[in-house]
Amino acid sequence: MPKEEKVNYAAMWMWARFRPRRILFLLRMSWRHWCAQRRHTRQQRRLDGTVPFVLAVSPTMRCNYNCQGCYSRGRPDDNELSTDELNMLFSEAEELGIHSIVLTGGEPLLRNDILDLIAQHHRLLFFLITNGSLVTPDIARRMARSGNIIPLVSIEGFAGDTDERRRSGAYETAMRAFSHLRKAHAVFGFVVTNTAANSYQLATDAFIDHMVAIGCAVGFFTEYVPCGANPRPDWVLDESARVAFHKRVLEFRRRKPIVISQFPDDEYGKENRCSGAGRVSLHINSQGDVEPCPFVSIARENIRCSSLIAACQSPFMRAIRNQPQLLQRQRYACSLFEHRTELDNLAQQFDINGRQKP
Repeated sequence: MPKEEKVNYAAMWMWARFRPRRILFLLRMSWRHWCAQRRHTRQQRRLDGTVPFVLAVSPTMRCNYNCQGCYSRGRPDDNELSTDELNMLFSEAEELGIHSIVLTGGEPLLRNDILDLIAQHHRLLFFLITNGSLVTPDIARRMARSGNIIPLVSIEGFAGDTDERRRSGAYETAMRAFSHLRKAHAVFGFVVTNTAANSYQLATDAFIDHMVAIGCAVGFFTEYVPCGANPRPDWVLDESARVAFHKRVLEFRRRKPIVISQFPDDEYGKENRCSGAGRVSLHINSQGDVEPCPFVSIARENIRCSSLIAACQSPFMRAIRNQPQLLQRQRYACSLFEHRTELDNLAQQFDINGRQKP
C-alpha cells in the first residue's frame, strides 16, 4: 500500500478519535467498501475487467452560480435524466460493485429528487459537490440522516478568491452551509480548484487549519483544466508550481486530521496514467451520455439506449484505454483534455451506439 494511502487512514482516525458518531461512520463506510469490493471483483471477472470503481454523474447542468472558468459552462442543460432513469443507473451501479458516486454538474441540489434518490441506495457512497447556496438546516439534517452522503462545499480559498471567482457573498454562503452541516452532525468536506492564482494560499497551514476548525472531514483539491465556455489559460499551473503544491499536500496528510485527496496526482499514480475512460472512473452527463471524464465532452454511447454494463464494455472506451499515450499528461492536469483532438478523431471511428464503423 502506498505510504500516502496509509497516511490517509491515519488522518481518518485522527479525525474520528474519541468521537462515537465519527467512529461509527468510518466503521459503516469500511463495511460497505468491503462489500462493494467483493461485488466489484466478481463483476470484473464476469465482464473481463471493464467495471469502474467510481462513477461521476452530473444529474443536472443547471446552476444558480456563474463561476469564472467553470468546466461545465456552455454545456446543454435540457433533456435531463429523469428520476426513474437516475434510479435505474444507481441500481445498476450497486449491482456492479461500484463503490462511490460523485455527483457534480451543475448544482445537484437544484434537483428536488436527488436526496430521495440517494437515500434509496445505501450500498453506494455519494460525494455531492455543491456551492452551498441551497444547503438549509433541513437539507443538512436530511444529508446527515441518509448516512451515505458526504457533501463537498465548493470554495476557492478564503473570501477574496472565492467571491472573485464565484460571486459577491459566495464565501459567506459557503461558510453558512458548513455551519448547517456541522450542527446537523453530517460528515462533510470542501472541494477547491487550485489555480496559478490561488495555489499559494491553498498551500498554507492557515487554510487547512481553518477547514479543520469548521468541521471538514475531507478535502478535495482539483487542479484547474482550461475547458468550458470561457477558459482561463493563465490559471494553469506550471510544472514547478504543480510539484511544490503536491509536496505541501503530502505534508498535510502527515500532520493534519483531515483526509486530503488531490487530483489529478492521486489518480495518475507513479505510472502517470489517467484513471478515466472506465479504467477506474467514468462520467455520465445530465443527458445520459457516457464520457471518459467530466472535462471531456466526447461520447459515443448513451445509457438511455443501453445500460451501464454496456457503457462499461464500450468499444470506444476500450479503444481509449488501449492507447496509453492518450492517458498520459504533460502540460495540463487532464491528459484526455490534452489529447482531445486525437480523441475526436478516434470517436469518428465509432457510430452513435459505440460500435466501430466498418
